[in-house]
Amino acid sequence: MPSESELPPVGKSFIFAFAFAYAGFWVACLMPGTVSLALKVRALVGPEDAANALSVIIGVGVLLPLVLMPVVGRLSDRTTARIGMRRPYLLIGAVGVVALGAVMALAPNVPVLLIAFAMYSVAANLIGTPLLAVIADRVPVHQRGLVSGLVGLTLPLAMIGGTFIIQLVATSTLLTFLLPPIIAALSVLVFIGLVNDRRLSKDAPKPRLSVREIAGTFWVNPLRHPDFAWVWFGRLLFVIGYGFLTTYQAFFLLNHLGSGPDEVPRQIFVASLVLSITTILTSVTGGKLSDLLRRRKVFVLTSAAVYGVALVIASLVTGFNGYLLAMGIAGIGYGAFLAVDLALVTDVLPDKANVGKDMAVFNMSSTLANALAPAAAPFILLLGGGSYSTLFAVAGGVAILGGIAILPVRGVR
Repeated sequence: MPSESELPPVGKSFIFAFAFAYAGFWVACLMPGTVSLALKVRALVGPEDAANALSVIIGVGVLLPLVLMPVVGRLSDRTTARIGMRRPYLLIGAVGVVALGAVMALAPNVPVLLIAFAMYSVAANLIGTPLLAVIADRVPVHQRGLVSGLVGLTLPLAMIGGTFIIQLVATSTLLTFLLPPIIAALSVLVFIGLVNDRRLSKDAPKPRLSVREIAGTFWVNPLRHPDFAWVWFGRLLFVIGYGFLTTYQAFFLLNHLGSGPDEVPRQIFVASLVLSITTILTSVTGGKLSDLLRRRKVFVLTSAAVYGVALVIASLVTGFNGYLLAMGIAGIGYGAFLAVDLALVTDVLPDKANVGKDMAVFNMSSTLANALAPAAAPFILLLGGGSYSTLFAVAGGVAILGGIAILPVRGVR
């Protein structure tokens, strides 16, 4: 693999294909947890038990990819397939999300839904993890803020498109679960068609995977690589705060603001649209500015603070218009954080020869956060007397801590 300084600049076709593929990945990842699962669980167990059941499904469901993704990342670093190092995993993920989306829609009970969601999460991460590795494979350092900004841009676009589609087909459980993964699969095919994959020579040395090496797949020594560790921890905290919002937004609207079940899909779409517009404004802009100024930390810290304060504001509102205002402020912080945080971690990767593995370890922070958020939420709700307002205030505080966590990073300004 060429050194980072020798990588040629990426062009418009790469940028379009990468952004489209990552948007498809986000659509597949976010729509079940944002809308579909909450409504499906409520229909299966009733409104009183829905929050606890959803916590179990999402909390347990994301543990499987937490274990498997670093192994997949390491394997992709050694894959000698003729079609490339990352493409085989992208294709498997694309097929998997479509098939398992249908299984979730037709699940007759919570155990089947839990198993299907766990496998679906693995399939979705088979798309996301190789795409993250492509940034280090193909993008030179001076363009990483821009490309990382595009990653941040794709999330709000995915939220807008995904929630718009969901509210159009809200009366069909099958379509709410099936259309998002179909979009993801199509985006993967476009990416594979437009972007050449990195290839590993069949003669390249590939050490056998010993038990010790497999165990090391899940680990980057924080004492030897403290910068990577602090960025990992910062992302963990920030995504926990975001996970409280996305997972319990439907219940916040139902229980705190008094919305009806029929109103929730439309309200989530409108809220996602507002959040996404402001996210778009700061995502690419934040990434470009960080490239220009050669600074990452100040952007990460400031954006996390803005996002956290917005969630605290959301916890205090009593009407939907106030909630929309809070989501608009949240998007300002969220877009800049995602853009610059991803550029930051690519700058502090421990081993350029094992990009797939290290990016998978970094992605574990988000996966683990998505397990910790629903696991912690019932206890926060219990201590807060069932108040979703309290839950959102805690989410804001945790997100702010995620920005503070990157202050000890020394290798990048």
